[in-house]
Amino acid sequence: MGSSQTEMTILRTDLFGRSLVGVYLEVTNSYVLYPPSINKSDLKKLQDVFQVDFYAFTVNNSKLVGVYSTSNKFGIILPHILRDDELSNLKENLLSSQNSTEISVLKSIDNAYGNLILCNDKGAIISSLLRPYQEEIEQVLNVETQVFDFAGSYLPGSIGIANNKGCLVHPLATNDEIDYISSVLKVETDVSTINRGVPYLSGGAAVNDSGGVFGKLSTGPELMRLTSVLQI
Repeated sequence: MGSSQTEMTILRTDLFGRSLVGVYLEVTNSYVLYPPSINKSDLKKLQDVFQVDFYAFTVNNSKLVGVYSTSNKFGIILPHILRDDELSNLKENLLSSQNSTEISVLKSIDNAYGNLILCNDKGAIISSLLRPYQEEIEQVLNVETQVFDFAGSYLPGSIGIANNKGCLVHPLATNDEIDYISSVLKVETDVSTINRGVPYLSGGAAVNDSGGVFGKLSTGPELMRLTSVLQI
């Protein structure tokens, strides 16, 4: 399913025996953060897909890297439970690759930022739970940032997935909600599920502008829809 025989841009797999591949990874166009306990063959498969810098990372010893962090090309937002050594290692890694990403540790009690923030390099939609931090988030991600709960959920990051080409959201999102999301993220937005009918899209996938890894349970039609809208 790749764009050429040597390049694989899409992978359908599981990690740690689960189809919730997105909860373990934070993926941008210049780096991937992954748990160090991942097995070597899985890591190799991921490196074949994304072909960017890979950095081992945990959040307070948790391997749920994708749940706790959110990022775009300008910045990464991490929870206050992050340990000092984890933060300094990440800073060193990004510095060594001359990556100018701003690293921000946000003090919110609600700290599963991967579930609370849906963003790309053009815009960000944040949960109403993060309203007090809107300005701070906007500064770090350096894009228009709007508070918006949709599809009856206050977890926009959990029920959406986006890159700089497209966005997919929960099937219960209304046309008006989809239009608004599209206007903030400045990409085509549509509805989809993943892993055979699951609406929590970011838990089941991790994507950037050139590739994606999707949960093993995802159906052909789901993958067609996701890869078509995200243009990968």
